[in-house]
Amino acid sequence: MSEVTFSVEGVLDALAAQPAKSPGGGRAVMIIAARRREGVTTAAAHIAMAAGPRATYALDLDLKRNGLAKALSAQAPLGARIDGRLNGVSFYSVRSASNAPLQETAPAFGFHRVGRARTYVGVFDSRALPSGARVSVSGAPDYWCAARAGGADMVVDAPSLDRSDLALRVAPHMDGVVMVVGADRGAAPAAIAAKAALVGAGANVIGLIYAGASAPVMAIERMLRQIG
Repeated sequence: MSEVTFSVEGVLDALAAQPAKSPGGGRAVMIIAARRREGVTTAAAHIAMAAGPRATYALDLDLKRNGLAKALSAQAPLGARIDGRLNGVSFYSVRSASNAPLQETAPAFGFHRVGRARTYVGVFDSRALPSGARVSVSGAPDYWCAARAGGADMVVDAPSLDRSDLALRVAPHMDGVVMVVGADRGAAPAAIAAKAALVGAGANVIGLIYAGASAPVMAIERMLRQIG
């Protein structure tokens, strides 16, 4: 992913203003782009570390990549692993090659505290999976409801829509979705199409982070007007 320069100022305020999808006090926000290499992981890392004072879980839906954990580990050492299930609920399922449900001996996903912050980033260890197992991210709301019920915030780094439609299954369960839009030519038309797809799937798109904007909140408002 390319390094981009932008601010995430205003994102958390915008998220706090949204009605929660379920009780508990926490909020869940998805960060996504229409195209890869727009800076989603960079933005998600900044937002996760800026959130507080509640505990914040940072989760990368690209389970093979663990890009968000790598980004946050560059800021502070990661602590010991804790169970990634929330109230006994996981956000993925494991199946055999024949599509039969499999039970994990030990969960492949866990959280690690980032330094002394109240931010916990997820790490998926595929080595813990049974041989030949396949993983599928759930389209159910249970995991995100469990995070809210515990009073925690959740920052979700989603794969770009040009790579996967996974975000379209998960976005409707987020309290807000924030799009990252690059500064190069072609970014705006791609963002228009991505916003339409997200809204069509039931997502609450609350704003944009515009790479290179000197006044990010104004950029969010301006670009939202531009893309309807």
